[in-house]
Formats: sequence, structure tokens, C-alpha cells
Amino acid sequence: MSERRRYCYVSGLGLGVPALEELCARGRPPSLVVSYPAELAHRCGYADYGEIARRSGLPHLSTADLNSDETREALASHGIDLLVVAGWSQLVRERTLAALPLGGVGLHPSPLPVGRGWAPLPWTILRGMRSSAVTLFHLDSGMCTGDVVDQSWFDLEPDITATGLYGRVARLQSELLVRHLDGLLAGTAPRRRQSGHASVWPLRRPSDGRIDFTASGTDVDRLVRALADPYPGAFALFGGARITLCGGEIDADLAGGAPGQIVAAGEGRRWGVSCGDGSVFVPSAVRVDEGVRAEPTSLAMFRPGASFDEPSPTTVSATLHPPVPGQAPGHESLLRA
Repeated sequence: MSERRRYCYVSGLGLGVPALEELCARGRPPSLVVSYPAELAHRCGYADYGEIARRSGLPHLSTADLNSDETREALASHGIDLLVVAGWSQLVRERTLAALPLGGVGLHPSPLPVGRGWAPLPWTILRGMRSSAVTLFHLDSGMCTGDVVDQSWFDLEPDITATGLYGRVARLQSELLVRHLDGLLAGTAPRRRQSGHASVWPLRRPSDGRIDFTASGTDVDRLVRALADPYPGAFALFGGARITLCGGEIDADLAGGAPGQIVAAGEGRRWGVSCGDGSVFVPSAVRVDEGVRAEPTSLAMFRPGASFDEPSPTTVSATLHPPVPGQAPGHESLLRA
């Protein structure tokens, strides 16, 4: 029965590329690929699925709206039975799911019901989690509330970056989908209700990436790691210029100055930034404004004794989240990497 069923693969993010490529390599390609148009290439983690579809000879639809008439017509014309969503910033509406004989499933990089909602990968690092999971679940009218098909758990290293976590989750998503696709198409895949304490992680805004150097070095390091590629990066202002810290580490052997002050960190103009607890964060790469990455030692502006700009009280208060992430304002982002 599963051989006669057809599925549509939906993703606009690099997070979903390995699964699609693996399914094609195994002779189990989708009957339709849906992805973001080029106009949305500015989104974190955007991937051009049009090129992948052309290379694999797959029908492809670019759309910004998974619930549009155009999308529903494409699903119907290709005889789609099952929708597989592997990274899409929009809630799939009941009307779209109801038109599909087998409904839809989603892949979400958190151990549902923990971590429903937004920016699960940055929040995983920001919350200091030591283990997490990728969840394959049945889509319903709620936000990541459907029955679970399966979960793949993994441990996180204390120094993991968003870049490393992104790659690991992409591989696990691929493994989960390959393992369960036939069962999903045959209607025999497992399903169990979500159980345990549910949490909804809040939407993150670009301004939330501003570094507060009065915080501890551990907190600064965590923010830098959580917003590494493909995310926008943690930043601070220096002489009015936006400086993104693309990576780095705490040097426990250096003596810091006032929070935000530049200190020498070795030979060759190597420098670090003093944090609120006296520790020093030493960047490994920086970006000035919208420029390309640069070696920190190549920028003469960062002289010992100089300081990063202090954020205004208005800026600081605007970026604060509740201490415990809870229900966020009404926003239709779903499965956002």
C-alpha cells in the first residue's frame, strides 16, 4: 500500500537538506518539493531547494505561504497523501491538512512537549541543556502539539555551538524520517500522545543578540555560541559600529578590566573583552557591520584600554525576556530552526 502513496517534502532551511538527499539516494523521493522563494533568502538557514529539485528531477513549488490556494492546488494535482514538514516558519492550517488522506508530520528539534514554539536550537544552548532530542510528530491544529511518532535523543557538549548543533540535528532528522517514512505512508507508524510538562519557547528578535558585557563570561560565551552560523550572531557596538562576535572562548588566565573593556590577550595584537565577573572573552573571528568575517588581530581599532559602547537602559529593557520562557504572543511561526 505504501508504494502507491505519495508525499510532499516541505522545507525552506538547510536543516532539511540531508533528509531530502538521503531519501532520493534510497529511491524514496517525494512527489513534490515545496520551499521558500528567493525573496526569503535573508532568513536564517535558508536553502535553495529549487536547485536540489532540478538536480533530482523532482517537481518543485516556491511559495511563502504553505496554506495558499496555489499550494493546495499543487498538492491536489500531484496526488499528495502526506505532507512532511522539515523546517517551515508557518503553522500548517487545518484546511490544508484535512485535504490530505494521511495528513502531515513535522520534525522539530526539541524533546516535545518541551520546547514548543520558536528558535529551538538557540534556546537549547541558551538554557544550558545537556541533552535534547529531535521529534517526529503528527501535525494537528496546535503548535507542535500533535502525537509523537518517535524521538531521537542525543547529548550536548558544554561548548557546542549553533553551527555544530544545526548539523547534528539535520542528520538526526534524516535518520528519523528514513526510518519511519514507509510506516507513515502505510498508516502504520507509531503514535503516542505527548506527555510531561509542556513549555513554549519565546520568539527571538535580532535585538536579543546584543551582548551585555556586565554579564558573566559564561553568559557571554553562551550567547555567542547560541547565535553562531546560520544565525545572525551575538553583537555589541564599538564606536557606533556593530561588531558581531562570530566565535571565541573564555580565557581564565587573563585579568579583566571594567566590563566591556579591551585587554591584551597575547602576542600579535590578540585581544579580549572583559566581562562582569572579571573573566575575559577572547574572540576568534569578528564581523564589522555587515562585512565579512575578519581576524580580530587585523583590526587596529581594538586597542587595550578602549571599551565597547554601553547600551542605553531603553535598549537593555527592550531585549529582556521573562526569566522562564512561557507562552509567547500570537505568532504563526512553527518548526523554526
